[in-house]
Amino acid sequence: MSDSILRHYWHPVATADELGDGPLGVSLLDERIVVWRSRGAVAAFRDLCIHRGTPLSLGRIEDGNLICAYHGWAYAPEGACVRIPSLAPESVIPRKARATAVYRVAERYGLVWVCLAEPRAALPELPELEDPTYRTFFHCAETWDTSAARMIENFIDTSHFPFVHTGINATPDDARLPDFPVTCRGDELLFETRFAAPTLAQFRGPAVLAASGAYTEGRRQYRVVLPFTAQAIRPMPEGRRQLASVVATPLSARCMRYYAFSSRNFALDHPDDEWRTMTQLIFDQDRVIVERQRPEELPLDLSEELHLKGPDAGTLQYRRMLAQIGLSGPEL
Repeated sequence: MSDSILRHYWHPVATADELGDGPLGVSLLDERIVVWRSRGAVAAFRDLCIHRGTPLSLGRIEDGNLICAYHGWAYAPEGACVRIPSLAPESVIPRKARATAVYRVAERYGLVWVCLAEPRAALPELPELEDPTYRTFFHCAETWDTSAARMIENFIDTSHFPFVHTGINATPDDARLPDFPVTCRGDELLFETRFAAPTLAQFRGPAVLAASGAYTEGRRQYRVVLPFTAQAIRPMPEGRRQLASVVATPLSARCMRYYAFSSRNFALDHPDDEWRTMTQLIFDQDRVIVERQRPEELPLDLSEELHLKGPDAGTLQYRRMLAQIGLSGPEL
């Protein structure tokens, strides 16, 4: 992937549950990485043994070290090789015997994050995920054949609701989207849209969701943290809020994996099943469209696609902000 600027941002590469007790091979920006735990802390290396090019993710963890499956070389969490079984114990281990790259790694929100170069921003703040007044559950992690930017742009686009999510988020009976202001705050993008939501009679989802107003109130607030983190908030009367939070990880230029959470500050004792089913339905409907958009990479040259000044204000600004941080868009 050509956009080296993305190496300076944090990206989730796995859930904490996926990591488990052994080494895990993952992908990020066309790089194969192994993540693993050593005495409770997480380490991340390029997934390659310097000896004979074997993936370290095929190995095991022993005494806090990562053991290569091919010749048993043992790597400490900071990357140095601390044991080569084929050498006598008194032999000096070559200075070059170390992981070919050691990356920054962190855990938050139940995710394992990796940054491949010097970070230019902190991990994105998603306060509702750690707020005890909200009920939050991890929805899913899915891999789509598209770019991370295409997925996030679709996530913050309201004008497709009447046609892709008919009877759930909106109705084609009135697809107009009034103009709305867009605010930029550093690496954050914020805006709110208002639209004609389905009536109770039109709503095709679980009745409990319609009764709460989560899907029959025609407002949506969006928050984007560059490059690929976004929240869609459904504000309702009496301070009730329901929101979906997603982080899209660029596995490559045309393949991404997203991690999704659902949060609400009402109906805290109600089962999550209805919310989970509805969220998955919406993602499934979006996937049919987004995986077929061409080019897979989001065009950042605004002359390459046709835009509408009003309805596309939020997504247009997202493209501008990606260009401003140094992304180049598709290579044509």
